[in-house]
Parts: sequence; C-alpha cells; structure tokens
Amino acid sequence: MKPTFKMYVKPNCPYCTKARDLIVNYLGLRAEIHDVTDRNTLRNELIEETGITTVPIIFLGSELIGGCSDLQEIIREGKMEMLLLKEENYLLKEEILRLRRSF
Repeated sequence: MKPTFKMYVKPNCPYCTKARDLIVNYLGLRAEIHDVTDRNTLRNELIEETGITTVPIIFLGSELIGGCSDLQEIIREGKMEMLLLKEENYLLKEEILRLRRSF
C-alpha cells in the first residue's frame, strides 16, 4: 500500500500542475485531486484549517505539506523519504489493526 497525496487545486493553475507532476512523475505516487473551483464552502474550510489561501494545498495522508513551493523544498532538502516512510508506517499500522479486528 503506497502513500497517497491529496491535493486541492484549480484548473489551469501552473503550480497545481507542477505539484501533480512532481508527485506522479517524479515520486511515482498517486495524487487524489480535488477541484475547489466553485466550492466556496470547502475552500473556506481549507483556508481555516491550513491558513493557506492559494492553491494547491497538498496533504500526504493527513499531514499538511503546504503548497507547490513547500513540496519542492521538501524534495530538494531530502526530507520526502522520511515523510513517506512515516506515512507508510501509519498505513501499515492501520492495516494491522483492520486485520486484527477481522479475526
């Protein structure tokens, strides 16, 4: 089970495209894309939750990554591997708990 990024985007946003390309093509992972165009309630909730007023807003699992420049910085600084390992560990623990409950 691979970690999944969740991105809140607007069409034709070059930063959204760049971030998606980094996740999908560079990291080889999935990006769950949510268009916030004409979804003001969701947009306002995201702003309140994250403090980020621009798109994209990127999460790895439930952890806020930030925007495109934040994603680029994490990759450039070599911190992405640790974040991915942390998320994989979380996913494995959840799967173990699910399996235990099924017995």
